[in-house]
Amino acid sequence: MRGMESGSTCPYCNSEFADKDVLSKHIDKVHHGSGLLEGSTKKH
Repeated sequence: MRGMESGSTCPYCNSEFADKDVLSKHIDKVHHGSGLLEGSTKKH
């Protein structure tokens, strides 16, 4: 096993998270809910 191989990295700040659900919550809170991992295509 090598490091966070099964984890996810934030494309905005390169922080590492255990899984994409935790990463998604981080993006929602810190990067204003861009919806990157949720397939959101809605325009604001």
